[in-house]
Amino acid sequence: MIRRFVRSSGLIFDLGMNNGDDTEYYLLKARRVVSVEANSDLCTLAESRFASEIASGRLEICNLAVWNDFDTRTFFINTGNDHWSSLDINWAGREQSTCAERPVTCVPVSYLFALYGVPFYMKIDVEGVDQIVIDQLRDSQYLPYFLSLEDCRFGYDYLETLKAVGYERFKLANQADVGTMTDQSVAHRFKPGASGPFGDDLPGEWLSYEDMVSKYSCEVRDRDNNRHAPRTIWWDIHCCGPSAENVL
Repeated sequence: MIRRFVRSSGLIFDLGMNNGDDTEYYLLKARRVVSVEANSDLCTLAESRFASEIASGRLEICNLAVWNDFDTRTFFINTGNDHWSSLDINWAGREQSTCAERPVTCVPVSYLFALYGVPFYMKIDVEGVDQIVIDQLRDSQYLPYFLSLEDCRFGYDYLETLKAVGYERFKLANQADVGTMTDQSVAHRFKPGASGPFGDDLPGEWLSYEDMVSKYSCEVRDRDNNRHAPRTIWWDIHCCGPSAENVL
């Protein structure tokens, strides 16, 4: 299969919208945004916050979870930290925290691509399901040019999958720094906990797969999962497609 990387769609996907701070930024960077969130309470809040953008057709908020098939599953909402909420009870309920259960409709990424189009950037932060999302990209002919996902201890697996899909260049983003950053091109200051800039706006040079694995093994964790960075630092992995060929 010859894969094409979409850079000109003017569309961003926010998979794992949470409180909407990323969606707010993406609306400044794209003509359209599709935000997916499994927690219906957060969707309700976002619908009020972004009422004008929804009315204008620039934003679509989807109360869905991303899964590898169409299904209805139990979503576990962490009652103390909604960022930990997940389809996986072991993920959502870590550190012996409590969760509320709620059914949620699940769809594959291919459904979202078919319904809304392929974005030029896709943020993935879906707590314990990230690998399932990027595995689905193996079957897609058209892919987002830029993509990011939260590290969450499985960075080596994520990088290997992204390379196999066709992504060639990578960046490692220290998320603890996001609250100090701005995007001057749209006069936006990032809130602590937001995902921050993406693509070419993200500081640092693009690295090859081999250089990215080396950097990850030195700064994040080794192959035995021994962590180098303190717990106050967490990471996102960013990648992009080829520099010229097969880009739409």
